[in-house]
Amino acid sequence: MNLKEIFINLVKNYGYFGIFIIGFTEPIFQPFPVEIFIGAALLLGLDWKLVLIISTVASLLGATITYILAKKFGEGLAIKLFGEEKVKKASNLLNKYGILGVLIASFTPIPFEVICWICGTFEMPFDRYLIAVLISRFIRHAMVIVPYLLYKKVF
Repeated sequence: MNLKEIFINLVKNYGYFGIFIIGFTEPIFQPFPVEIFIGAALLLGLDWKLVLIISTVASLLGATITYILAKKFGEGLAIKLFGEEKVKKASNLLNKYGILGVLIASFTPIPFEVICWICGTFEMPFDRYLIAVLISRFIRHAMVIVPYLLYKKVF
């Protein structure tokens, strides 16, 4: 069983707790965006409001852990994990745009965990980091939910 199957089973068998685990681990190490599993959770009948809240809070908590780890272990580990090119791109974006850079990077192909590692490594002010993570995760997760609600004619 691969990681993707494990996560699908987490959502299927554990519902909201499964969404929490996937959302929490995404900014730390796992390669699959939680948005994939948000869609699955909605199709399984989970309440969209709770899914949005849980996934966003879980991502925020995971991003906090990643920031702390990155601050402690630094640039060398980030380069080892993600490669020098991705680290440089993310670092340049962060230095140039701050919170806006995190928001922009959150909607690019740069993996979210790379962004979190860069923010911690280069010690972006923690309060600004949390604001950027909260906004970006809420928007990304809502982007999955809104089409579902339109389909269900909730609006």
